[in-house]
Amino acid sequence: MKVSRRTVADIGLLVVVNAMWAGQYAAYKVATERMGPITVSAWSFLLASVVLLPFLLAERKRFATAPLAGEAAAPSPVPGERSLLTRRNLAGFLIISLFGLIPGSAILAWGVDRSTASNAAIIYLTVPVTTALLASVILNERMTAARWGSLGISLVGVLILSSADLRHLQLTSGKFLLGNFLVLAACTGSSFYNVYCKELLRRYTPLEVLVFGYLLTFVACLPFMILVEHFALASLRDYHPATWLALIVLSVFSWGLAMVLWMFLLKRLDVSQASVSIYLLPFLGVVISAMTLHEKITAAMIAGGIVTLMGTVLITSLDSSSS
Repeated sequence: MKVSRRTVADIGLLVVVNAMWAGQYAAYKVATERMGPITVSAWSFLLASVVLLPFLLAERKRFATAPLAGEAAAPSPVPGERSLLTRRNLAGFLIISLFGLIPGSAILAWGVDRSTASNAAIIYLTVPVTTALLASVILNERMTAARWGSLGISLVGVLILSSADLRHLQLTSGKFLLGNFLVLAACTGSSFYNVYCKELLRRYTPLEVLVFGYLLTFVACLPFMILVEHFALASLRDYHPATWLALIVLSVFSWGLAMVLWMFLLKRLDVSQASVSIYLLPFLGVVISAMTLHEKITAAMIAGGIVTLMGTVLITSLDSSSS
């Protein structure tokens, strides 16, 4: 079978996107050594907004003239529905910020700091399962027995990852156990963001949802940075070059360019095709963590990853076969 250049390019871009996403786990681990998780999130979203802003301005300029042939036009709802000052839109962006972006970033950073970047990469495989669960609640999608079973299998995988703490009965004080479930909570926040964004995407483009959501999240983080983590501008002098490098990875790559490339690929590929590449994420995360943080890859970690992957593959394969 002959493989076209476009297919090779698409596969290569999918690997690049997932590699940029996978780098966030090691980056969170490094960044939280010098700043709190809320501060890490605030900086990441502010810098990511700066990275994405030129893409948004170019998009608006393009749509202001005329969409290219075969390109989808910008959303054109009833006049006034796209205003950010309406109660509906402001509430929508506030919801995805407080319950989606902040948990998906701040709690993830908190969890990685109390676990390992490798564990976080593997636990992230639960995102498709938790997305299906939340979609059944928020979007009234049917939650089948297979979906419940897949969620349970994935949770077993998280427990296996925490087996070292479980063997010593450190159910409440175990460092990795707490960290792993914080990462799981962050995955739930990311899933909520993916599901709830569908309502905003009826009136806004993906880039608009990204930039507006990021900026609002930065504003929402500011009081917590000051009151809870006691952030001060003078503390910037204490950040090591590795801290700034971690922030660049998070903002420019994981939350910035990776999202732009992902949207570009979704225009060229079916969603089901592109989504399969997410299975690269945990394995790339483990490799990157082992290379940059010298974290040890244990047998329990491999076993937990396999079980968690089984839960995700189960729900994906059964849903595909029944459709």
